[in-house]
Amino acid sequence: MGTSGGNANDINGTFCCSGTLGALIQRGGSFFILSNNHVLDKSDLGVLGTDPIAQPGLIDNNCAVKQKVATLSEAAKLKPTSAVTGGPCIGSTAPLCGFAPSNVDASIAAIITTPSVMVDTTGSILDLGAAGATSIAAAAPSVNLAVPATVLSANEGVAKSGRSSGLTCSTLQSINTQVSIDYDAACNGSLAFTAIFNNQLIIKGASFSSTGDSGALIVTSDTARPVGLLYGGNGTSTSANPIQDVITAFTNGGGTPLIVGAGDHSVSCASQVSIPSTNLGPGSGAAALSASERQRVSTVQLRRSEELMQDPAIVSVGVGASEDNPGEGALLIQLSAAPGAPVPQAIDGVRTKVVFSAGAGAPAPSLSVDDMDRATAAKEIYAGGMMSQPGVQGVGVGRSNDNPQETAIVIYVISGMPRTVIPQLLDGVRTQIVEGERFRAFGWGKETRLPRQCSKK
Repeated sequence: MGTSGGNANDINGTFCCSGTLGALIQRGGSFFILSNNHVLDKSDLGVLGTDPIAQPGLIDNNCAVKQKVATLSEAAKLKPTSAVTGGPCIGSTAPLCGFAPSNVDASIAAIITTPSVMVDTTGSILDLGAAGATSIAAAAPSVNLAVPATVLSANEGVAKSGRSSGLTCSTLQSINTQVSIDYDAACNGSLAFTAIFNNQLIIKGASFSSTGDSGALIVTSDTARPVGLLYGGNGTSTSANPIQDVITAFTNGGGTPLIVGAGDHSVSCASQVSIPSTNLGPGSGAAALSASERQRVSTVQLRRSEELMQDPAIVSVGVGASEDNPGEGALLIQLSAAPGAPVPQAIDGVRTKVVFSAGAGAPAPSLSVDDMDRATAAKEIYAGGMMSQPGVQGVGVGRSNDNPQETAIVIYVISGMPRTVIPQLLDGVRTQIVEGERFRAFGWGKETRLPRQCSKK
């Protein structure tokens, strides 16, 4: 698993498409390949029980089928059955916009067993094992499932092995996210519909995935526990269905699917594409602010510095840029130890950003259950209103970049689209703005593997 594959009929004129065969599952004694609906079932257009699944995918074999490894079996319904006007469909240009019926983009295919089995039934995934001198071993994921809230709370790393960008590692950007995703009518087709998903996972970093990684299994990097199924992204983030929701979608009279795997183990992340740190020091980013914004923050700094520095843990109060809302200024509160009282999220209308002096030893950025519950409650109150604003395509719960000890309501906005001003706080919870192009299931990111000729002769 973790290799190129897809529906053998996913051809549109001179173009063909493929994704990633993500994981092996077992149900009722039978083995199935798990991937996305739009990879195996062509976004609800496949023929169940008939369509062959090819490996490698057509795109990696000049649009020809090299070998058939499975047969399309089941697909969780993906295309909206009814349109939504307004709300989370604001900003969508698709002919149809509505909620995905099953709330997952997932499909399974029964592996071919005659004349021979073409699939490794240990469930091994490329590059998920130990790193050697010249290569990384394949390894099965853990049979234990990860809980997204626990992963976010502990700032636990996540990893995936996909067809286009290989092994990459990052962290969760948000959970419990409502997000809208664009889908094409066919391989290299026009925009067909926008599907809205609830309670999704978003992974940070432009380099975590790219088109062709759709269907990859996302696991925790320290234990290889499955956490999500990758299905979309944009130039800044990646979207995934929580793995438990995927399991539930294929639970029926035949039983409950189980991820085929082994015990917990670490993922090497040896070949990961580096995701730059966003931990800025005092004064960082101030030069990127407008003159008026620098002046606004400087005014508050002069007025409040003496009062703030009465706390012996506060070393300095500077002027810099917020990481929760790029382009907005922040008071940089430099600490040498834990402060006597929590640093306010905002002071006189200016965000605060907490940084620790060199050698001070910043505490582990863990989030409490109560804080996450409070942030989730606030997100539920405001998500509908936020998603009704032009330019907003997602709202979830994550970790503040300005103070990693605190939660944030993460708001995903579309680059270049006008929008109303987003408050710095919602019910006492920081807001974090992530800007990027539309989330989509096709054609995002930059493939890091060698380019291939894909035209059908």
